[in-house]
Order: sequence, then structure tokens, then C-alpha cells
Amino acid sequence: MFPGSKVSNDNGFWPCMGIAVNNSSSGFGRKPLVMPELKAQNQFTGNGLQGSVPSSPETDCEEIDDYTSIYAALEMDTREIIDIFLKSFTGLPHSKSGKKPVLSTMKRVVDSLAVKHELAYKGMIARLNLEEKGEDVSFVKTVATELFSDGITNWGRIASLLTFGAIVCKHQNDRGLCKCVSLVGEEISSYLLTEQRDWLLKNKAWDGFEDFFHVPDTESAVRNTLMAIGSVATFGAALAYLIR
Repeated sequence: MFPGSKVSNDNGFWPCMGIAVNNSSSGFGRKPLVMPELKAQNQFTGNGLQGSVPSSPETDCEEIDDYTSIYAALEMDTREIIDIFLKSFTGLPHSKSGKKPVLSTMKRVVDSLAVKHELAYKGMIARLNLEEKGEDVSFVKTVATELFSDGITNWGRIASLLTFGAIVCKHQNDRGLCKCVSLVGEEISSYLLTEQRDWLLKNKAWDGFEDFFHVPDTESAVRNTLMAIGSVATFGAALAYLIR
């Protein structure tokens, strides 16, 4: 790890870089995925009768169904969006239409990060020695785990992870290992759906990504760019952990 790469003060700045990191989530987004609240059951009032007759279990079943439906929708969207994006980034055909609004936003953000930090990402790829790994992309999850190991999650870090994955995909696809594109997508999706699932739901899932990086004014654009740059620097620290 780079010294101080995980230390932040109360103002949200990384002391070792002097870069602001925005961890707030604002009330944006259309049709957000909302976590349903469990309703307390009164064991003494069931079906309009007084006494110890329990309430109908159907309510609990309905709430479980709500959770299952929400998680299923998030999983389907996450895997589909990331798969389409990575295949589109590397020029591979995909079976979906790819018309989700978040995809254009994701492309703009990742393209911007890839260009602005081209040397940094190329350095990461070189240090990974991908030529020796073949189709093994398990390192993607290792890097992702270390990237978020300080307990801080924000859209900037997720965008940086997507950019890293996209560049790995392009590198491997150019070497004739097109299967790696789907494999990298699976690694990123599985990590986000297991380790960051609750955060995604609380931040309106991919609608939240689109809204956060939808920048109608200059001030917001500067704020979001600074956060993404800070995430790239933190990403370098995560990679250093992997290859140490």
C-alpha cells in the first residue's frame, strides 16, 4: 500500500494527495430501488381476534418476496449493464440493445478516466504481467476488494473499477483472448453484488450512477472529476497491494 492512501480527515480530503473525495449521496434518480421496511408483527392480534393467535405469515412471505424481487432486479441490471458496456468498449458484439441511459453516461465517464489517466492505467496493466495469466482474471476481484477495504464506497471508486476492468478487457481482447471480456464482467458484477449490494440499493443503483455523473453545471463537473481522480490514485494503492 502507498503510505497514507487510506487516510482521510473529517473534511473528506486525502492528505497524501490533497484531493477531495465526495462520499455523499443526494436525492436524485428516477424509479429508485427502495429497500422495503419490515413491519412489526403483533402476536396478540391476529385476524381480528384477541389473545395469542399469531398474525398470518403471508405478510412476512410478501416482504420476503419484495426483497427477492429487488435483489433479482439489481442483479439482472448489474450483470447486463456491465456485460454490455465492456463488450461495447472492446468492440465485441452483444445480444442486448444497449439502450439503457446509464450506458452512455458510463461510456463518457470511463472514456474520460481512461484518457486522462492513460499512463497510470497502462502502468497497472504492465505490472500485472497479464501475458502470464492467460484467461485467469481472478485478480480483478482481489484489486476490487483492496480498493474498497477501508470501508469507503462512492461512485468515483466504482467508475475507476469499471475503467480498470475495461482496459484489462481491451488488452486481453487485443491479444485474442476475447473470452476474458465476459470473465472480467463476471468478476466485477459478482463483487459489486456481494460486497457492495446494500450500498448500491441505498444509492439508487445504476440510476444513482447516471444521476451522479450527470453534470449540468461546471461546479458539479469539477467536484465529480476530483472524486474520480482521487479514486484512480487509491486504485494505484490497491494494485500495489496485489503485486507486492
